[in-house]
Parts: sequence; structure tokens; C-alpha cells
Amino acid sequence: MRENVVIATKLMLHGFSFGSVYQTIRKHLEASMKRLQTDHVDLYYLVAEAMGRLIDEGLIGGWGLSQVDVDIIDRAQRVTPLTAIQNIYSMVERDSEAAIIPYCMAHDIGFVPFSPIASGLLSGRITPQTQFESYDDVRNWVPQLSRTNIKGNQPIVELLKQYAEMKDATPAQISLAWMLHKYPNVVPIPGSKNKERIVENLNASNVALTDEEFNALEASLNQCRVYGHRGLGGF
Repeated sequence: MRENVVIATKLMLHGFSFGSVYQTIRKHLEASMKRLQTDHVDLYYLVAEAMGRLIDEGLIGGWGLSQVDVDIIDRAQRVTPLTAIQNIYSMVERDSEAAIIPYCMAHDIGFVPFSPIASGLLSGRITPQTQFESYDDVRNWVPQLSRTNIKGNQPIVELLKQYAEMKDATPAQISLAWMLHKYPNVVPIPGSKNKERIVENLNASNVALTDEEFNALEASLNQCRVYGHRGLGGF
């Protein structure tokens, strides 16, 4: 049912082909809504003032930004209150913990981590011998997935495997359960290419870490070095 579905889409501008920022965004939005077969988008990502007008007109329910620091978030928030921030975040990409996620929590902004399983690294299925599907597979260019860095990050993967065995779960589910336990405003969006992985990721919501388990896991993670850090400038 529609009540249980949030429709979200985002936009990348290459110049203002329809005059003003607002007109360009509206044209792109109308094209997206036509493709999505809807007359309303619940969450839309990009420019603050134009988004405020689209919200006032009832075309969208909210808006967000992606791969931004807290300064940009604050500047946008002062123009049109944000609904969500979509940044890279996982056990091996924790830059957002310092200021971005706390800011979002303080201002009732949802935080939507992309690559929460670190392009598959935290699934435990990738080894230094893994060959990715094709030359243009993005994983070939993820720093954490070079053969050297996969080997260097194995202590984190092995830690996840320990908790997975203890909780009758998979390493990927533990990585998702960790962030769901840690923050109330986090909704991760793991990428999945097949039904099995989609179901596995959805079932992470059934994996509950106790406070004691979470604290022990967090302490162990804090002792691990990350190889191949991407940061907010990463893709």
C-alpha cells in the first residue's frame, strides 16, 4: 500500500537548461514523476530555496542532500529544513559520526547511509583473490577493495564473523544491526543485485544487539585500523 512506501529520487544538474534553478529542478522533477507514474515525491534531493517552493506547492514532501559536510547541511537547513542526508557511512567509513549525524539528530533530519556494507567488504564474501565481474564494476575502483586493503581490513571482517556466528546472522547483517542500534535516525540503503541479498539485508532488522554486545563490538572496532578510507569526497 502507498502508506507503507516512501518514493525518493534525486537530481544532478549540469547547468540550468530551463532558466532559473527552480524552473530547471521543476522540469527534472516533473520528468521523474512521469517515469515513476506518480504526482508526488516524498523525498527529493538538491537545492534549498527551490525545494522550499516545491514543498509549498505540494509536489514533494521533503528534500535532502548527499555527500555533504555539516557546514553545507547547516546552510541549507536555514533556508529550507532538511528531511534527509545521504552520505557514505559504514563500519569502515565513520567520518559522519563526529558532527554530521549528531547535527541530524539534533534537527530531526534522517540519515541515509549509502554503501553501509562497504561495497560488499563487510559481507565477508570478498577476499584478496576476488575477481569482480567486469572492468567497469565500480568495486574495481573502491580503495578498500584493492587486494592489499582487503587483506589489511580482514580483522574487521573476522570480528563481524565472530558476532555473526554468535547471533546466528551474517556479517552483513551484523554491520547493519550495529548502525541501527547506534542511531535512531539511520536508515541504511545497501545496494543489492539479487533477491537473496535483498532478503538478507532486510532481515538485518531482526538481528538485535544487546547494549553489552554493541559496546563490546564498538570497542573492538575502535581498535581496528581501516585501510582504504574513502571519506566524503569518495564515490
